[in-house]
Amino acid sequence: MVQRIFECCPCLLYLNLSCTLLTNKTLQELSRSCLSLLCLSLAYCNRFTDEGFLYLTTGKGCRNLIHLNLSGCTQITVNGFRYISAGCPSLKEIVINDMPTLSDTCVLALLARCRCLSAISLLDAPHLSDITFKAIAEAAKLKSFSIEGNYQLTDFSWDALCSSSHGLRRLHAAECPRTTDASLKSVASLKHLQYLDISHCSKVTDVGIQYLTKGCSATKLRELNVSHCSHITDISVMRIAQRYIQLLQRHTVGHHGAHDIYFLLIFVVCPTQGLAALEGIPLKKLVIAQCLSVTDIGIKQKLCKNVRDLEHVDISHCVALSDAAVKAFSFYCRGLVTLRMVGCLKMTDMAVQYLTSGSQYLRELDVSGCVLLTHLTLQHLERICPPFSSITMACCSGISRAAASKLQPRVAHWEHSNDTLPYWFRHNIHSSQ
Repeated sequence: MVQRIFECCPCLLYLNLSCTLLTNKTLQELSRSCLSLLCLSLAYCNRFTDEGFLYLTTGKGCRNLIHLNLSGCTQITVNGFRYISAGCPSLKEIVINDMPTLSDTCVLALLARCRCLSAISLLDAPHLSDITFKAIAEAAKLKSFSIEGNYQLTDFSWDALCSSSHGLRRLHAAECPRTTDASLKSVASLKHLQYLDISHCSKVTDVGIQYLTKGCSATKLRELNVSHCSHITDISVMRIAQRYIQLLQRHTVGHHGAHDIYFLLIFVVCPTQGLAALEGIPLKKLVIAQCLSVTDIGIKQKLCKNVRDLEHVDISHCVALSDAAVKAFSFYCRGLVTLRMVGCLKMTDMAVQYLTSGSQYLRELDVSGCVLLTHLTLQHLERICPPFSSITMACCSGISRAAASKLQPRVAHWEHSNDTLPYWFRHNIHSSQ
């Protein structure tokens, strides 16, 4: 089948073969036929071996390849990466996620001839050390870098990466526990940074956030995820708010496009007092999942009245919130498009009624674990279908399968179950008491 595709489409530019049973023979055909191929995904294909990439070094195909996805291909060894480096010297983007077997020597072999890389993704690569990151810093001019679940990434690596990649715009570094405030001091030097995710980096404190807000990176940063950074307090929230209010005012003077400036902030364990500091920031998206101390009063008085441009909101597992919080979002945030309130155990049908009455642009709703909801919720949602298009109702024991099924033909995405609440739902209940 793949051979027929190659024969019929000799000018292929993009090819996604992920999760297929392709073998070395397929890669051999690629090296012969696909002279124009630019993007190739072999993610989660486990039947080919290193020898398949050897064909790339001898054939004319794939020489112009600029994007390659090898996620989940744990059978590839150092030799395979050496062949890729020799056969695809024009690579600009490489994705090697879900590769717990990936080692420093594999990455070094790849970088030997791939000197044009600008985007690298290494999610779930726990064994990579400073050796790899130093080599990446020397060989690549990064614009996007993603690393997750790595326990060896140190301040030394951050200094090397940031000092050599001045054009870095997107940085995802979640669950890297050795990331410290000193690491963020290096990140703060990135003048073009627009996206930063340091969630689950437990050593980051208010000092690190201060480096960010005072450094060059604050100028263009628009998305910041510091969820599960347990040492960050209200002080950081206020510093972030003050910094971006200053930027907004700076852009407003003499610029009519100031309304295009927005900021996305994601944090967990934020007390209600921290919400007050967000006044004046044109937030489009806010995630305050698991903020157990946030109350209805905080949502209404300190958030919704002051931040009315919100379009996407996640209040999942904020177990202190009730219908009054949803009423505030519906009344003040008229442009609301997406709302996730998973595990908000106090929500009733009245909350959904508020949404369907006031949020005319609502498209997606996740009420999983809201056990007090009944068939009345479905009646409220039917009134706004379309444009309402997605509903998730897992663990909603108060809504029968038969009643929920009536809504299914009217939405693009539908999910429902009567399952009992899992342990971590119940744990949140006890944590809030």
